[in-house]
Amino acid sequence: MGNPAPPPYPVQSVDHVLQLLLMLKRDGLLRVSDAAAELGVAKSTAHRLISMLRFRGFVEQASDRTYRVGSALADLGGGGLSSTTALLGIARPHLARLTERVGESSNLMIRVGADVQFIDTVETAKALRVGSRVGVRLAARLCSGGKVLLADLPFEEVALLHPELAGDPAGLSALRRQLAATRRQGFGTAFSEGERGVVALGMAVRGLTGTAIAAAAVALPTVRFNRGKIAELRPALTETVEGIRSDIIGLAAPRRSGGRVAAASAVASVAPGTSVTSVVSVTG
Repeated sequence: MGNPAPPPYPVQSVDHVLQLLLMLKRDGLLRVSDAAAELGVAKSTAHRLISMLRFRGFVEQASDRTYRVGSALADLGGGGLSSTTALLGIARPHLARLTERVGESSNLMIRVGADVQFIDTVETAKALRVGSRVGVRLAARLCSGGKVLLADLPFEEVALLHPELAGDPAGLSALRRQLAATRRQGFGTAFSEGERGVVALGMAVRGLTGTAIAAAAVALPTVRFNRGKIAELRPALTETVEGIRSDIIGLAAPRRSGGRVAAASAVASVAPGTSVTSVVSVTG
């Protein structure tokens, strides 16, 4: 079936907003100048359209003045159920068990363009701990969970997500090597990269097709880290991400027999374009 014919009475402003959302899906970010050029409108018009998307929570402005996916768009899921909400419901018990088992805080995050957004944290009860950063966005390449999510993408796509590295061949090459190493070892690490005083280990949470849709991570103060910690944390983190995926697959099973699977369907759509690591502040 081909594309439907345009409506007889198109509303141009609505069409422009929908085109902006498609651009955001395609590119992972919006720039006022690029949006104006693609829509064929003045920059002031493009700015007003994007400002309305921002007002409604569909985009958020990053520090570099580009616009990225906002919480309202990231939360749109199938079956009337938020994809983020579905993932949270499935993952929360696993995060709680992980924190109890390793005695450190655990996090869940999704990729939003070149960033990661924390969507859940289960804190350890220890006085010196890594505190919650739910809702915080950080550069994915500086975070353990962000690295595993970027490593799941073709590097050409990773490069497009980092236009600031276009004129820095050495930086781009270093990122390629880092993600290749992350892919080989099956986990990402962050040693005070996103925030001083915090070390983290992250692994991908995979959906029905095996694509990385989120990342789970353990974060701890550097004063409690030693090289043996990776070997200690890795089995527990592996069990956590595999348990989350097992529950996603289990929820999807009823669909094949006509049952309900809104949650699993929504979760399966979380990450690849919006693919909510694992660095949070130390509290005492």
